Amino acid sequence: MAADEIPDFLKIPKPLQEKFFTVAQEEAKNLMRDIIRFSRRASEVKKELAKGIRLFHPINDDWKTLNVCVVDGSDVPAVDDRIGLRYGLYAVAFKLFKGIDSVEKGEGFFGDTLPGKISMRRESFLKIIDLVTTYYERLVANEMLKKTNPDLVLVDGSFFGYRAGCSMVKQDTFFWTDSVTGKSFGTVYDLIAEINQMTVDLVESGKAVGIIKRVPTAAIDGYLSYKHGLDKGLEMTDRSLLSLLMKKGEVFDYAEIFGKDLRYDVLTWFRTTSRDRSMVGKSVDEILENAERRVKVQLVADLTDWTGKGRWKWDEYAKLPVIQAVRSTKRMFVKTEEDIPPVCLEFSEKTPEELMNKTLAYVFATSNAATGLPIALDLVDELVSLPRGIGKEFVNEIEAELLRRGLSRESLLAVFSRYNPQKDEP
Repeated sequence: MAADEIPDFLKIPKPLQEKFFTVAQEEAKNLMRDIIRFSRRASEVKKELAKGIRLFHPINDDWKTLNVCVVDGSDVPAVDDRIGLRYGLYAVAFKLFKGIDSVEKGEGFFGDTLPGKISMRRESFLKIIDLVTTYYERLVANEMLKKTNPDLVLVDGSFFGYRAGCSMVKQDTFFWTDSVTGKSFGTVYDLIAEINQMTVDLVESGKAVGIIKRVPTAAIDGYLSYKHGLDKGLEMTDRSLLSLLMKKGEVFDYAEIFGKDLRYDVLTWFRTTSRDRSMVGKSVDEILENAERRVKVQLVADLTDWTGKGRWKWDEYAKLPVIQAVRSTKRMFVKTEEDIPPVCLEFSEKTPEELMNKTLAYVFATSNAATGLPIALDLVDELVSLPRGIGKEFVNEIEAELLRRGLSRESLLAVFSRYNPQKDEP
């Protein structure tokens, strides 16, 4: 057996092999317990969720007349901490379709780099790259709305998926100018505020739909725990749970189960909140109220200019367009393929019911058998995805260019000697 054919498991010391093997067996036992527990409750849970799951029909050919614009972005860090080089590479693309057919000359690309300071925390730098990518995704989507007036705009991910972690970086200085519009930003919050406005515009159009690939939401578990007791929850994400309960061609609508008074983001926090020491002995309604308070604090901290100092009133922040937009979106799951988890769609409350139904038909009729996602989204994802290795190649090219310009290796090492030598990033 060649060296590169040896399983990685056998390349580590034997005591570690034995330890990991034991842990793997224990984890399998835990998972079996969870699976058996769910299997026993499957019919009960399915009955509980039955009114939220429906077969989508009929799928007629109306979706073929839709003028669709798909927008997606990609980014990778280009980091060489050995000599202090740090950049973010990002790219955004759009593609126009008539139904599933590509429109001639109906695509465009944009890509650039974002230099970063080596003194900046790695987590902060990665978040800022993500925000810049989102900025251009929103910019392109809104431009396409104005210039091509499509019936439907598909965006990759949740409308406000960029929110998480914004509070960590929003007060950082950020002297950056957008090379497309010429707009300048002094702080990261300036960038967040611009993304907020463009996202609100997108949501308000009623034409945009988010296709969410990775969905950590566990609102159904929170709902079961709230309604029947903490021991009745399943501690599974909604996507995992619905993978087992839904059949191909079915739609799950949160609103049908939760009504207007319960929010999926609040219910997702229900179990976590219930485990707080401060919640011991509290009623389920008190736990729910505390979970809602957490969601509100997160929204204000991430999406507004509140710095974390001083008292604030939710009633005042709740009036902001970005907060209203976040709280107004509607989510559904659709099971497009039998052996693939359901796809999560996010709609605006401004989306007309007719367009919502056409969108559902479009997603079902054009699903990629390999991913369950609309083929149009997968095509644009392939166009814009940056290979992970391109970051290392980028910094290597910068080093090579410095050498080509006459800088000796000794000088290169001397210039960057203040940085600690480290292994290359994978």
